[in-house]
Amino acid sequence: MVTYTFNCQLCGEFSEWHQSIKGNKQITTCPTCHAASKRVFKPPIIFQMDQTVKKQIERGMKPQLIKKQHLPSTPIGSKTKTKRPWQV
Repeated sequence: MVTYTFNCQLCGEFSEWHQSIKGNKQITTCPTCHAASKRVFKPPIIFQMDQTVKKQIERGMKPQLIKKQHLPSTPIGSKTKTKRPWQV
């Protein structure tokens, strides 16, 4: 679901949730006073992102494309397999 923020001149800012990004979402009606309200553009919420991705965005770094043969054989942070997988 996508959240859009709008600004009503009489009531202030409010948000709407939409299931689709299709359609024109530049103007909507205020749920309180039913006046026409324009959309407010805000930066994406990055405090909920993974720390490494967040740091790369803040530094302005571009993602790197790594080929499969250059990846490590075991995923980073994974545990080695035990003889009895039901015992952790």
